Amino acid sequence: MELHQLVRNAQRGDKEAFQEICTCFTGLVKKYAHQAHLRTITEEAEAQAWLAVVQAVKSYDGNSGVHFAGYVKSKVKFAIWNLFKKERRIWQEEQLEGGQEGEEVDFFDYLPDNADVPGEVEERLLSHELRSFIDTLPEKQRQVILRTVIGQEKLTNVAAAMGITTQAVYNLRQRGFARLKILCAGMYSSERG
Repeated sequence: MELHQLVRNAQRGDKEAFQEICTCFTGLVKKYAHQAHLRTITEEAEAQAWLAVVQAVKSYDGNSGVHFAGYVKSKVKFAIWNLFKKERRIWQEEQLEGGQEGEEVDFFDYLPDNADVPGEVEERLLSHELRSFIDTLPEKQRQVILRTVIGQEKLTNVAAAMGITTQAVYNLRQRGFARLKILCAGMYSSERG
């Protein structure tokens, strides 16, 4: 059965459909919950990941234009990341309160003052998601966006290279942006609110 149909059935209360969805995403949950930096909280990370899958099934809107698999993946990633941030904050507070000699060293103290680790991780995750969305665009739209936005080439140069008019390049880019906006709609809504 197709994944979108399974989700619709699960949202209507079909337990077998829900179990099949869970089976499909077991590898994803284990991949994110069993990361090296989560070794001490693996069980809790796995529980958070499964809760994110359940939340994704409940809140998924098939009319949004977002693929369910990508939606689940983003929910799981950010659930794990939020758990990690929470646990790291608790650990840092414990270190500050009981900073006795002989205790473990806080390696975050060795980071430069201007390091924004959560920002960098989030930027990498978002960049990876955006790249995967760009890869789903039709070839000409993908080429135009990569060359004009990422490569910062002028529309006229791209038009000449592709053998089309500058207006056609502009139109391809606008259609690509519109499609990307639909694909990205609702991503990480839990982080915004």
